[in-house]
Amino acid sequence: MLFRMPPTQSAGVRYAMRVVFSSRLIDDVAQSVRAALCKHGIVNVPALAEEIRRRNEAENIALEDIAAQVLAHAQMLSAAMEFESVRLN
Repeated sequence: MLFRMPPTQSAGVRYAMRVVFSSRLIDDVAQSVRAALCKHGIVNVPALAEEIRRRNEAENIALEDIAAQVLAHAQMLSAAMEFESVRLN
């Protein structure tokens, strides 16, 4: 007897988990990227992502997921970016 995988699940194929951001978090990312760009002329993606994560700890979103949103928003604004990581206390 052969075991067949359902058509939606192939052996060896991984499916990415979709992270859902609240509208509050998305607004925070957008405002923070704009503020950093106006204030510094550049967006430090890891540092800004960490600031946003700390302000929104109750949402329990991974730093990497927030950093991806910061990066996407900065790209949308054609912002100069740096990737200097921050020291975590």
